[in-house]
Amino acid sequence: VMPVKHIVLFKFKTDTPPAAAEDIKRKFIALKAGGKVPGILAISFGPTFKHDRAQGFTHALVVDLESKEALEGYAGHPEHVAIVTNDLKPIFEAPPCAMDYEYDL
Repeated sequence: VMPVKHIVLFKFKTDTPPAAAEDIKRKFIALKAGGKVPGILAISFGPTFKHDRAQGFTHALVVDLESKEALEGYAGHPEHVAIVTNDLKPIFEAPPCAMDYEYDL
């Protein structure tokens, strides 16, 4: 079983307050804390500081998971779905770009 890297690039509306992004970051980090969502090895979220090459994407999420199965569990977990539905979708300027791949440690 190989670990999986889940990468999502977001384009937030220009009027999105920094506090909203900080709240989203806190909620994503909390998914790993205390094992709320099984299989998360690491999780990070933040804004880009290289806008000249970001093609309009403003924020990124990177999640390392134990396996493809762990990715499926994460994707459907009620707390993850709540972040996407309640916090992310209302501030999307455009649909996110997501990629998943397996890697060797």
